[in-house]
Amino acid sequence: MTFETVIAGIVNVFTNPAGLLWVLLGVAVGLIFGALPGLSATMGVALIIPLTFSMSEVTAIGTLIGVYIGGIAGGAISAILINIPGTPSSVVTSLDGYPMTKNGLAARALGWATFSSGWGSIISWLLLCTIAPLLARICTGFGSPEYAALAFFGLSIIAAVSGKSVVKGLISGLLGVTLSFVGIDPIWGDMRFTFGSVNLMSGISTVAALIGLYSIPQIINSCMDKDNEKISGKDLTIRNIVPPFREQWKRKFNIIRSALIGTFIGIIPAAGGNIAAFLSYDQAKRFSKEPDTFGKGNPDGVIASEASNNGVCGGALIPMLTLSIPGDSVTAVLLGGLMIHGITPGPTLFSEKPSIVSGIFTMVFVATIFMVLLQVFGIKLFVKTLNVPVNILNSILVMLALVGSYAIRGSFFDVLLTLFFGLIGFVMTRGGFPMAPIVLGLVLGSMFEGEFRRAIKLGNGSASIFLHRPVAMFFILVAVAVIASTVISRARKSNKGEAKE
Repeated sequence: MTFETVIAGIVNVFTNPAGLLWVLLGVAVGLIFGALPGLSATMGVALIIPLTFSMSEVTAIGTLIGVYIGGIAGGAISAILINIPGTPSSVVTSLDGYPMTKNGLAARALGWATFSSGWGSIISWLLLCTIAPLLARICTGFGSPEYAALAFFGLSIIAAVSGKSVVKGLISGLLGVTLSFVGIDPIWGDMRFTFGSVNLMSGISTVAALIGLYSIPQIINSCMDKDNEKISGKDLTIRNIVPPFREQWKRKFNIIRSALIGTFIGIIPAAGGNIAAFLSYDQAKRFSKEPDTFGKGNPDGVIASEASNNGVCGGALIPMLTLSIPGDSVTAVLLGGLMIHGITPGPTLFSEKPSIVSGIFTMVFVATIFMVLLQVFGIKLFVKTLNVPVNILNSILVMLALVGSYAIRGSFFDVLLTLFFGLIGFVMTRGGFPMAPIVLGLVLGSMFEGEFRRAIKLGNGSASIFLHRPVAMFFILVAVAVIASTVISRARKSNKGEAKE
């Protein structure tokens, strides 16, 4: 692309008021879909595509990108306010976001989530505009050994999200990994743990499990809680919501590191924002001077999660635009939207239609700005959901949870699955077992098993294939280092506690 075509694409975007309004609408729709448990950015993009048929290419793709960015950021709203993640990647946000709400800092927690999402999206946008082709070529060279090593790395951080008890965290993680085995064997095609049910052939729906483990227990606990606190409207000022720039600058390394992790994970096809959020949270905790405050309302936990999962947005667009390979489920739908409008992603797109590419890049930036503004000025409406009478709010949440679990695959079995996981989650939370390791194990367990077994087959039955793959060995060594450092740090804390006693 030449400098002139880039400028022409930017000018085309900003001289089209109708196009900007459509992007604003797309972001608003995305925020709603992200904030409502059971709905998703993927569903929002798919539903909006028919409305874009009469639009120009750049306006249509900009609208869809707006839904994408808004949907990923919107998941933090319900995660922070009512401890029910709107999206899988916002599970990590709830670890510190909801404790901040319980501490009377809901507005500040939402402010940190908003601006972290904005910075994460902008950093990934900068990488999208500059080194997109190079990064895409590197990461699309990943094979089964690299994916297996990446999944192993992800599983190694279960201890970091286990809360006070590592043993209970490991039990939860093991349960999640075990649940990931349900369904068809990824290599031989045999049925495993389906108990003769056709509904379990495709495995356990991650969304149904997520809604059940987080929504139902929280709703039951809310019904049992006699002291449901409300937030006063006087606290909902721009000054309380917007984190001071000095505070943002103080946490710049956490923001940049998390955004880079999110961008890198986004480039890798099928990795997803939930992996990025968990990895970023783990790194933020390790680099923090106060790691013990994570899980108790530390803003760095919210920052790491939100900067990374919105960093995934720009990262996932890189392989989609340069190599026609979607980075996640949302960009897979976006890819279909591009083709409907006669745009074929790939290396030739940059040389044949540079103005459209620069227009898309500009729309990503515009959508990010709209996302931040809508959340800052609409945050009063979000926080007021806490002041809705508990019986009405819980009734609405139950309905949304069950409708959302049904809407994903159109299966009533998923509704029953949601209720089942809800009861399991309620019992486990009463016993002090964390939910995040279950979700992590469920998401990464199947990925690790399938890719590890394929890698062994590629190595003719030998695990030595990993020794000849530098990237895979890097992930494995980092995972081993993470496990070792976690064990050592826990042992030191235990010794210090015994010495004090």
